[in-house]
Amino acid sequence: MSHHFDSPGSRQDSRINICDIYLFNADAPETIVVVMTISPLAGLLSPFTGQLQWNTFRPDTAYEFRFDTNSDAKSDVVFRFIFQGEAHPQTWTLTCLSGAEARDPHATGRELGQGIVNEIATVASLGRVWTGLAGDPFFLDAVAARVCLDKAIQNQEWDVESFSTGASTTGATNVLAIVAELPLNLISTKPFGFYATVSANDHGHWTQVNRCGKPNFAATFNDNPEGSLLYNSTDPDADYDNFAQPVSDLVTQICRVAGSTDQPATYGQMVTNWLFPDVLPFNPQLPASFGFAGINGRRLQDDFGTVVYTLFFNTLLQNKVPPPSDLRAEFPYVAPARPLPTEPAVSVPSRQEE
Repeated sequence: MSHHFDSPGSRQDSRINICDIYLFNADAPETIVVVMTISPLAGLLSPFTGQLQWNTFRPDTAYEFRFDTNSDAKSDVVFRFIFQGEAHPQTWTLTCLSGAEARDPHATGRELGQGIVNEIATVASLGRVWTGLAGDPFFLDAVAARVCLDKAIQNQEWDVESFSTGASTTGATNVLAIVAELPLNLISTKPFGFYATVSANDHGHWTQVNRCGKPNFAATFNDNPEGSLLYNSTDPDADYDNFAQPVSDLVTQICRVAGSTDQPATYGQMVTNWLFPDVLPFNPQLPASFGFAGINGRRLQDDFGTVVYTLFFNTLLQNKVPPPSDLRAEFPYVAPARPLPTEPAVSVPSRQEE
């Protein structure tokens, strides 16, 4: 499930758990839309704690859109949302940090605007902002995908048809979402990298506790407490050193079982080179698309599941789940909050316990 339930901390407090991020062209020229979704299964019981997942943002916590404009896999421009209040109606404050401030955990940045959760706000010299409860835009049969990969790893059995049954794991669930229009003149008109983080306030020092870049790295390659804690506390510039070997090993192992290449180890190395640093690339001169012709941001309707898993294992692994039919055609684009399922639980992929 992309980054859903990706770490011990995020299983305990869903408000710090980034599910997915998106970046695509806005209606206005020279403007992009960025989306961060948080708190998987919002309003439903957690499969790990038995408690309800949060449907409000955590106050005094930094939810950050981060941009790497000089290709060093560290942030150069940061847009930081901080929420106030424990219950509805929550409010938010948006600040911008650039240059050295973007990498300083003590920096406060320049305030851009304020707003109220569940209301569209227009921020001067920026664009529209919306935050609130939304239908989860993630679409994949994540349980079947996990079973398919486990068969290959544990039983040396490769069954591409079992990768997807067409049932969406999150099709009836909600998340919290932050959606913002950002002008490129505040970021860059040249290619850049994009990722998102959540940081906790430790007496004026921001401590990073969650991070998200390309979809499904966490669920596929980093499904263990030690690895997830390391990933969530570091910047993308350390990704290759920290995670290249386990990624290469898993790709090599599955490619051997699948017989998808006569050089599985070489292909495993190619995947690590593509995957790291774990940021979404975006060229403002090209339309956004997460597809086989290239990864340029990620739209809400892009079939990321087919693309990433086919690239990971050099085999066509088809996501049979269609994009959500309730996505909005206009800002804020994400689906309205959905009626919650009446079943006592929602099936989610297995996760190693902490």
